[in-house]
Formats: sequence, C-alpha cells, structure tokens
Amino acid sequence: CRRIGSACSLATQTANLVFVAPRNAMPQNQASNDSSRVINQSSSISDGYGSHSPSDLMSVAASTPGTEHSDVECDFTDIEKERLKLMNHYALHTSKSITDVIIPQDQNQSFWGEWVTELAFKHNFLLHGLLGLSALHLALRGVSAQRHTVMAIRHHDLGVAMFRPHLSNITPENHDAVFAFSCIVVLYTFGIQRPFEPTEDPIDRLHQVFSLIRGSSFLVKADHETMARSRWSVLMLPHPFPPTVLSSELEDVLGKLLSRAAMMPKAARMGIYEPTIQTLRHSLAMAVMYRRTKMTFSYFAVMSPPEFWSMVRTGEPLALVILANYAVTLHWLRRNIWMAYWGKGIVEAVHQKLPLGWRECIAWAVQETDSHSEPDEIEVYSASTSNSLPEKDHIIASSTL
Repeated sequence: CRRIGSACSLATQTANLVFVAPRNAMPQNQASNDSSRVINQSSSISDGYGSHSPSDLMSVAASTPGTEHSDVECDFTDIEKERLKLMNHYALHTSKSITDVIIPQDQNQSFWGEWVTELAFKHNFLLHGLLGLSALHLALRGVSAQRHTVMAIRHHDLGVAMFRPHLSNITPENHDAVFAFSCIVVLYTFGIQRPFEPTEDPIDRLHQVFSLIRGSSFLVKADHETMARSRWSVLMLPHPFPPTVLSSELEDVLGKLLSRAAMMPKAARMGIYEPTIQTLRHSLAMAVMYRRTKMTFSYFAVMSPPEFWSMVRTGEPLALVILANYAVTLHWLRRNIWMAYWGKGIVEAVHQKLPLGWRECIAWAVQETDSHSEPDEIEVYSASTSNSLPEKDHIIASSTL
C-alpha cells in the first residue's frame, strides 16, 4: 500500500498476535526452530517492517498451549482408547442394529446414530448405556466375547446407577434421554439374557426380559402427550388397535386358543386368557403391518395381564401355547442380532414342556420357526371401512409403554 501510495485498510485493525512473557525456558534448538517457524508464518499479519524482534516472537512460541506438555500427558489412557473404540463401533454398527429393529426405514440411521448420540454426550447415564450396548454387540458378534461382555456389564451397571435418580425427576431436559436409555436397556437385556447353553431355560430368561419391559412402562403412561409431541412419535401405534382379520391360518390358530380358553374357569377365562389372546392377535397383526419397526415385539409383554406371566412360570399349558405363538414374532426378527435365537428357542422349550394333547395348538409356531418365512408373506386385513389408521389416541409399543 505504501509503495503504490494507497491507504491501507488494515493499518487501524487490532494486531492478531498477543506477545506475552515466556513461562519457562525452552531448549535452545527447539526455541530456534519454533521462532523461525513463527516468524515465517506471522510475517503476513505483522506490520510488514519487522517491528517485532525474533525474541518477541520466540515468546509467543514458548507460550503456545501444548508445547509444555510431556509425552505422558499427551498420551491417551487405555480406558480412553477403550471407550473411543466402543463409541466408534456404536456409530458404525450398533446404532444400525437398533435402527433395523425399531425405526421405520425412512428415518434411517440418523435417529440412533446422530440424535441419540448427541443426547448421550449431555447425559452420562445414556453414554454409559451406549458404550455397554456397543460392547455387548461386539461380544455377540464373537469379537473377544468374554472381554467385551465384562466391559458391557461394567458400563451397563454404571449407566443404571446414574439413571435411577432421574426416574423420580423426569424433566423436559432429560425426558428424551430417559426414554432412549430405557430402549437401550431392553435391547441390552435381550442380548445379555440370550441362552447360550442347552441347559438354560429360554422361557425363564424371556420372563426376566419382559419383567423389565413391564417395569419401565410408566414413562409413556405417565406422560403420553409429551411422547406424542416428541421425536419418539415415530414409534407410535394406533390405539385402540383397529379390528383386524388375519390370514385363515392365523385365525385358525387363534380359534383353537379361544376354544381351549372356553374350557377354563370363568375368572381365568375372562380375566386372563381371553384378554391375552386378544393381545396376541394385535401383536401378530402389528408384526405383519410394521415389519421390523416401532418395537412391536414389546407390545405383548406390556399389554398382557400380569397374571398371565405367573401362569407361564408355573407351566400352565394354555399360557405356554399362547407364549409360543407370540414367539413367532420374535422369530421373524431373527436376522437382527438382539432378537436372534429367541423365537425358535421359546417354541422348542414350550414344545418340550407341553402335554401331547396340547401340541396341536403350537403346530403353526413349530412350522414357522422351522421354516424361513417372513411376516410379509402373511396377509392381514383391517375390518374397518377405512384403510388408514387412526391419527389420534396412539400408544407406543416400546420398552417404556
């Protein structure tokens, strides 16, 4: 600007360098190299006439953050590396495994891969939940299974301990994180409770999973309107569920169950079995209509009468055959790592426990779990005149229904 006689627009601007005294001395050779680098890089933003001496610029280099840290201070600890690896695996793989089982296809992976991750960095209990689920995902895939199972349990336990205080103090700020954590816990429980040995009873383990689902159902029931207005509305199901007519094969299965229920004492029939069979009808219809979306697999656990599960545990034949037919919906999800083996395992366990005279009631379930059929091969029709589902009064078929 001076050479061509022009006014310099930068002459009155604040300098971009702040010169401070060095806090401690630097090795001579490092100081020399750093000062040369700073001089070269800073010449374009100085006044252009070398008004600052090399010793001044050396002061800047000496006080630059990070130059005083030792190698030990800059290294990542093993725990930090472990958690970074788990978070990376969650972002790349675990989040997709969640998306595949409970989120509509048009929501893609950004829901669990991005939004829930952002929530986790604001709530430590959810962050531990994601890390625990990621570790368990690796274990179920056979990657250092024992080590990752231990890591999964450790993070899960930490997350649960941090989570408990929030249950009695749910606010607009933590509501989404609390719901996300409850979903994570359900999938974690399906994974950690998966029976690996032939001696392990899958019915007993499934009862533990469903007890957890039922126990966490208070959130949506207590604040349904908030859920309906939140991003979790993608999990909403019609309520009351519209009357449906299933395929003739499924109607025959349900008819057999109702015939058996008619032989039971009136109190058990009216209070337990008929409502549970109706819930089974809705669960089958939902599994067909919303394939691998909306966490429909939890609807049966939440909506069945509590007494039904007591009868399952005591081995009541009708309760067991209802459970086996429900388990087919888990079998339809078998390609998802969290649902793998559950459906077939339940049906086989029930088959072994049932008296011979009851086995005809699970013939369809046995056939389905022995075949490779998918739910979209089964027809379901709405009995209402409208093909659209109700827009109001929804429920969420999820872990916290």
